[in-house]
Amino acid sequence: MELLIYSRQTSPRLEYICRFIFKDILRMPYRISSSYTEASEYKGPILSYDKQPIPGSISIIPTALVFGTGVNPVPMEVGEWNGMPAFPMTWNHKADIPFDLFAGAFYLVTRYEEYLPHKPDKHGRFRFTNSIAYKNGFLEIPIIDIWAYQLGAAIKEKFGNSHSKHRSFTSQVTFDLDSAFAFKGKGIIRNALGFTKSALTFDFKKAKTRFRVLANKEEDPFNIYDNLFAILPAGEATKWFVHVGSWSKYDKQVKTGNPSFLNLVNKLSTLYPIGIHPSYKTLFSDTVFRQELSKLVDILGQAVSASRFHYLRQSIPYSYYPLIRAGITQEYSMGYADKPGFRAGTCTPYPFFDLFENTSKNLKIFPFAIMDKSVLNIVRYDPNQALELVNRLVQVVKNVNGNFVSVWHIDYLAQNHSDFSLMEILKKTIEMCRNEGKA
Repeated sequence: MELLIYSRQTSPRLEYICRFIFKDILRMPYRISSSYTEASEYKGPILSYDKQPIPGSISIIPTALVFGTGVNPVPMEVGEWNGMPAFPMTWNHKADIPFDLFAGAFYLVTRYEEYLPHKPDKHGRFRFTNSIAYKNGFLEIPIIDIWAYQLGAAIKEKFGNSHSKHRSFTSQVTFDLDSAFAFKGKGIIRNALGFTKSALTFDFKKAKTRFRVLANKEEDPFNIYDNLFAILPAGEATKWFVHVGSWSKYDKQVKTGNPSFLNLVNKLSTLYPIGIHPSYKTLFSDTVFRQELSKLVDILGQAVSASRFHYLRQSIPYSYYPLIRAGITQEYSMGYADKPGFRAGTCTPYPFFDLFENTSKNLKIFPFAIMDKSVLNIVRYDPNQALELVNRLVQVVKNVNGNFVSVWHIDYLAQNHSDFSLMEILKKTIEMCRNEGKA
């Protein structure tokens, strides 16, 4: 029998967050009703989202957020529930769940705090230090999924079998192809500048390697693709995001017309799904994004449906609008470059909800848990600590049967260290995700 959620008020926000929690995470049949008569006579499992709960139901006292419109500062006092952080608390009411779980989940998954005034970093990005998750010590756990599972357990304990369908743990290894090669395909001018820079910095080893690569006497240092193909999972479990933008201070891709680049991208497309990696400049230019998307589609000879921004440079919700207009349906930028964890509080893909228009859109957001850059310094200092961090994140996702997404870059993976390389971390991450079951 389906769960009946009683609420005197209904709203697009309530419908959205209930769909996410009960359909996407718990896989539990449910429906929402505003009829007190229907709810009071219902014989199945019932949850009251109202200040006047139905007798015998599981009760959550609502705050204003889920029934509001627009974006306004809202109090988000963090308390505790079942040993986990919880917010916003409803201390003045007696309820089975002592906080507005729906409002807290909605606040996190819609990135409500990113719509509010904040000081971005030098790239125009939301800083992890501004987030409620970081400030309250729960950035490294998918708190919404944990809340949902605990709520599901409470429903089952009170009403018996909830008829929910258990989902399975999944993982995705994703790559940003910022620069396909270290030296090949960069043209005469850029290589000449590279030789000059090496001379000025007395980096004669790099200059020698560049010369030998360009003379076809040595492999390009970034040409580690065959090694990767040997270990990467097949199909949707691996995804590549290709940068085809023009050169700039923060965009260092090789010439996209270079035969080596074209051969590489076409080979990748035969093995794995390909998405676009919009350049640094696309943050402020819909036109540039459309030009880059058209270029990648022409190279691949097929449509592109996924995207991740270069430098994770996005401004929510404005960065999503060009993607939606262009037919992109999957977005993979939800995470922090310099801090592991769950930026949106979840490890479950979710539809983008536009707070300005108060409706969900046809764009699914795939949050990632870790980017190689955030563990690079840890690897250099203590490889075992880096492995412990990855293992901890994988296990918390397995505990809620979520989707563990990691982000990697060729230039970082190609770096060699005397004791331990980032490539070893990648291999261990893949192994951890292949191991079935929970911690």
